[in-house]
Amino acid sequence: MWRKGVGGAPAGLSGQADSSSYSGLDLGLAQFVSSTFSGSSFTGTSFKQAVWTNCQFANCTFSACDFANIAITGCTFIHCTLEQAQFKESTLGKVRFSECNWNGINFDHGQWVDVQVLGCTGTTVEAHGLKGERVDFTGSYFEHLEFEDTLLNSGS
Repeated sequence: MWRKGVGGAPAGLSGQADSSSYSGLDLGLAQFVSSTFSGSSFTGTSFKQAVWTNCQFANCTFSACDFANIAITGCTFIHCTLEQAQFKESTLGKVRFSECNWNGINFDHGQWVDVQVLGCTGTTVEAHGLKGERVDFTGSYFEHLEFEDTLLNSGS
């Protein structure tokens, strides 16, 4: 299902649907566009510098995945579990997490615009140097939320 693009371009999906389990894949630079994932499971997968645009994730699990420098735009995550995931230097725009579970997530030096984290729960969520505008955590609760040197909704 994962194919290299023409001329060795990064792997990607466009307008596809998926519900498979994946482990240990290197999907760095992969591009997902208008794709739907329902019940998919990713373990120990690298999404470094990937680009996801207008995708939907429902009931998916991401465990021990590396999302460093990923760009996620216009995507929705519903009832998804993200655990032991690194989002270092990631960019999220117009992203909605609804009723998701976050455990051991790190968003160091990320950039967020129009991010909704609605009715989500979990354990440890950390960020150092996160910057964000129009960020909404309505109805969410995390046992240990540690944001340092972080600026959210400053209006500047």
